Amino acid sequence: MDKLLPTELIGSYALPGWLWAFSERLEHHLDLGETEIREALEDAVRIALLDQQEAGIDIVTDGEMRRRDFIQNFYGLMSGLNKIPPARVLGAAGYDQNPRYEVVDKVKAPGGLGIVEELLYLKNRTDKPFKICVPGPITLSLPLIIKGGYQDREGLLADMIQLVNAEMKALVEAGATYLQVDEPRYATSHADARRLVEVFNQTRAGVEAQVGLHICFGNFKGRSRDRRDYAYIVSSLEEARCDQLNLEFANREFAQIELLAQLPPHFRVGVGVIDVKSYYVETPAEVAAHLRLAAKYCPPERLVVTPDCGFNHCPRHVALGKIKAMVDGAEMVRRELTGT
Repeated sequence: MDKLLPTELIGSYALPGWLWAFSERLEHHLDLGETEIREALEDAVRIALLDQQEAGIDIVTDGEMRRRDFIQNFYGLMSGLNKIPPARVLGAAGYDQNPRYEVVDKVKAPGGLGIVEELLYLKNRTDKPFKICVPGPITLSLPLIIKGGYQDREGLLADMIQLVNAEMKALVEAGATYLQVDEPRYATSHADARRLVEVFNQTRAGVEAQVGLHICFGNFKGRSRDRRDYAYIVSSLEEARCDQLNLEFANREFAQIELLAQLPPHFRVGVGVIDVKSYYVETPAEVAAHLRLAAKYCPPERLVVTPDCGFNHCPRHVALGKIKAMVDGAEMVRRELTGT
């Protein structure tokens, strides 16, 4: 997009309250028909688009309304897995309460990951530029425990790379021009940074579209997963075949914002100016101030205005206030820069 300081969501949007209740019913396989399920999920996508339109978002998503807890629905489309109970059920919300899966055979997704269906519905419901998000192979591998099928995690990862790459190519064939790979695990895995970049490049190999990379620190019930640090990976990103890098800053009070100056000059940079883990609704003036700060380290022509992460764990009325402030704050700085 040629617009200065364009706005976009990272991926997910806040679910309407009724969809939480509907999803709970769906999760427990209660009496819901195929038509009811389709209608409810399509209605939710329409609501996400309406809220983005009302706020004035430039590049929209479908809000990931068809997905459960970021990545959980994808495992139901894969063979070679057995679902097992989470490590912990009771007590304070935490990552060890998420479902886990034992790998018992080679992991495959015979019918794909279902994201093409999301794209086909979205592109017929909006005239705006749109983005399609795909889960990264490292993040998809996280809840998987090898019991068979593979000798080690590298073998499993190789198949996950192939699986995600195939989905991305299918999305391009279906009309996608801008894809985003979501890899919060890059910031929390403490793996070799060069290896992480290598995995990303393999994941997007042969994908003829603009491809962004989202690296955050996780968000489960408003909790980050691990130590929040980008410094270790920045120096390795020069080799990443990435068109846009979307990063989390607002939740950290813009710590390490100076690292923007070290990013490769061909990257667009999505700077997180909205804290999706907080109930506080930022003001346009605060958003504008943070964009001015980011512009000290990255030319505004390369900046994209985003939230830190998805809004899946944020109430809808709070999320709507936040994205409106994001759009209005971006407009304030845009006018300052253009003199209009």
